[in-house]
Amino acid sequence: MGKVIEIKEKVPQTITLPDGSYVGTWEGYVIDVTYNGKTYELTTDEGVRGIGIKVVINIVNGDATFHELKN
Repeated sequence: MGKVIEIKEKVPQTITLPDGSYVGTWEGYVIDVTYNGKTYELTTDEGVRGIGIKVVINIVNGDATFHELKN
């Protein structure tokens, strides 16, 4: 039987990423983006069927949009 060594509260928080372009992976209504060694979850207004769909996220003046990359 394994022993629990620590219990932490997991508290999600809303953040903003700096203006720029980011490559992410889209699944369902969520895009995962890694920036400065941390992974962020972006929620989209439309969903996709499938997993691991590559997208580019563009952030300008705090507004984020995305488009799918051609494979």
